[in-house]
Order: sequence, then C-alpha cells, then structure tokens
Amino acid sequence: MAYDVQHALKHPEVGAWALGALDADDTAAFEEHLQSCEQCQSKAAEFAPVAKSLALAAPAAKPPPDLLYKTLAAVRYAAMAESRPDPEPEPRPELVAPKPSSTSKASRWWHFHWTNPLLPVVTALGAAAVTAAAFIGAQIFQAAAPAVAASFVLRPQPGQPGSATATAYDIDGGYKIQLTAKDLPKLGPGQFFECWYAGPNNRPGHPQLITGGTFSSSNGTFTMWSAADPGTFRVMQITEEQAGAGSQQGKVILRGTAHDD
Repeated sequence: MAYDVQHALKHPEVGAWALGALDADDTAAFEEHLQSCEQCQSKAAEFAPVAKSLALAAPAAKPPPDLLYKTLAAVRYAAMAESRPDPEPEPRPELVAPKPSSTSKASRWWHFHWTNPLLPVVTALGAAAVTAAAFIGAQIFQAAAPAVAASFVLRPQPGQPGSATATAYDIDGGYKIQLTAKDLPKLGPGQFFECWYAGPNNRPGHPQLITGGTFSSSNGTFTMWSAADPGTFRVMQITEEQAGAGSQQGKVILRGTAHDD
C-alpha cells in the first residue's frame, strides 16, 4: 500500500494508540476510524511488536549521586590539560652565541661596568625597583589568593604507614587541593595513589566517593582539582590503586576529616 503523507499527518495518534497513551475519548474515536482505514491498520500492525517489546525493557536506572561532580571534574581536567603551554624548544647549537673570551670587547665592557664609580647608585636604584615590583606583586597576589574552604590532617589506618595534610581552596568552578604526603608505601609497577572525597553515606557496598586526583610519589607536595564541595564531602581518603581500575579498589592508607577555615 502506498504511503499517504497527508493521511498520516491527519492521524498522528496511531503510534500513541499502539502504546496505550491516548485517553479514553481519543482511544474510542481512533478505534472507530481504525475499523475502516487500511493505512492506519497497516501502521498499527507495524507499531504493535515495538509496543510489546517496550514492556520487556529494563527500568530506568537512577544516576549515582556523584555523577555531576565527576562530570564537572573530568571537564575541568580536560580544559586544564588543553590550556597548558607547550614546553620551550631546546635552542639549536648553531644559534647559541659563544662566550666572549677574556680579551673581547664584551669582557672589557663588563670590567668598566663593574668598576664604574656610578655603579653603587645604579645598583641602589635597581634594587629599589625590584623591591617595589615585588611589593606590588605580593599585594596583587594576596588580593587574588583563593579562599581556604577546608583543611585536612590525614592519619594512617591500622597497619598502614605515612601521613599527609591537605588544604582545599575555593576557586571558580571547583576546588584546588594542595596535598603534602610523607612516608607513604613504596609503589609497584602500574600503581598510583588516589585522593578521594567520601560523602556522609559512604560505606562498604554503597560507596559515595568522588575522586580528588592522583599522584605517584610517596613523599612530596601535589596539586589536584575536584568539583566536590568539602563542606558536603567532609572525609578525605588516600588509597593505593592499580592502573585500569575504574573505582576505589585499594585499601585506605590515610584518612582525615575536614576542618573548616
């Protein structure tokens, strides 16, 4: 049977009827029309298997509560990676100027420069300029410094070594984490440490975790970024993970609770 576009536009309810989505009045009216319309009968027969299969579909899954934070963090990490400047290229050997010899004009000029009686005045002016620039820069830095959202003292869990402190700073779009670790276990091949925020309902079998970032040294200070608010996710954990794991798999090495600042 040839498909009649105009007729289909006049009766778009055939699909809703097959799904049982029409109200009682519209259902009665369409079924009356259906008795004498071969085209709608053909379309209804096409929709019938689809309508039956929908009843077998799995129920809609509820997204995990930390999906928004993980998505925002992933977008932020990607944006930060793209914004990093390319490393400066190594200078070509043929373009590097040779050092002047002891008898060159440059050497004689430097001798004059350092023995010139005006040097103390020039040096004092230069030092004053540097001091002023440093003072202005410090004032600008202090004005623009991000606010501290929370601080953590992470203590070792039973049978685990090491310690750490962390500070979360409130920045646009998320939080910067400055973490200093000391004497953590030595990592094996393919292993790394991961920082986690744990929510108030986190428990075995029902994790409520948001990653705060990763690092790969047992000692040092590391900067990471996360979208998790330490005011809600107040527990920080450090675990030892294996590359390729999509969720927290390793044992908790360190743990601490946020102190508001």
